[in-house]
Amino acid sequence: MGFQNKVCCNLCVSTDGFLEDIRTSNANDLYNKAVETMQNYNAELHLMEMKEFTQDYLSEHQFAQLIGKSRLYQHIPKAKKQNIPLLNFNDSHINTMAKDYYEDKHFCREDDGRINLWDVYNLFTQVNKSSYIDTFLDRNLNAFEFSKSIQEALNGNSDYHSFLS
Repeated sequence: MGFQNKVCCNLCVSTDGFLEDIRTSNANDLYNKAVETMQNYNAELHLMEMKEFTQDYLSEHQFAQLIGKSRLYQHIPKAKKQNIPLLNFNDSHINTMAKDYYEDKHFCREDDGRINLWDVYNLFTQVNKSSYIDTFLDRNLNAFEFSKSIQEALNGNSDYHSFLS
């Protein structure tokens, strides 16, 4: 649920709040839950987190690891998946990201092979254009959360290293 949803040219979605499911028994309940969702959104924090994506980079090797581990994600045993970040993107999405790493006009790698997390995030949201509408917002939210977890791994949080090692 979002009070204000914005979509840029590459379908990178930003919203002031996302709540996948609201269950209510009356209109007053629905109103209260909608207001609560909007009041709980911290726009300044979200903007700061997105800005920080421009400061952290993956090497070409790390990006290759990310792509390879992402392709394996669908086949990881359930017990092991509980210890790593959720990834709602399929092989087709990941293949397109790999291609766009080299070919995208706006979000591709730099000349030395590095790519910042803002560009990685935008590669995720760009491939999401091929998603059905029922998974579109879920995947965009997952792109942000997944990019945040990769950022945490780069900054020393060992819980998220599985996609980079």
